[in-house]
Amino acid sequence: MEFLLELCIEVFGEAILQILLEAGLATAQEAAGRENRNPALATIGYCLFGAILGGLSIWLLPTRLVGTAPVSGISLVVSPVVMGIVMQLWGGLRRAQGHRTTNLATWYGGAAFAFGLALVRLVWLR
Repeated sequence: MEFLLELCIEVFGEAILQILLEAGLATAQEAAGRENRNPALATIGYCLFGAILGGLSIWLLPTRLVGTAPVSGISLVVSPVVMGIVMQLWGGLRRAQGHRTTNLATWYGGAAFAFGLALVRLVWLR
């Protein structure tokens, strides 16, 4: 039970972070009058950005978030899949309301960001 609660807190916190980040980036992109470019390159960039924030999160919270995981590294699968779905839904909602979105508001962008963050945390907090 504790594992599921900690996993929900981790995913919910990351979802809020990604949604706020995407909204800020979309606003800046729209103000600059810039269009989305190469989605593959953006996916790599979001993975690297997630890794950087993963490093910062270790500095702020130097313990494993899901310390009682039945399998070490499960966040490398669960977090990207869940965050990919969340960001795809977020992007669809924003586009339906007439807003421009970045490549982070796609399944690939959200999953890449979450994977980078989870990978750095797994490697450094083993």
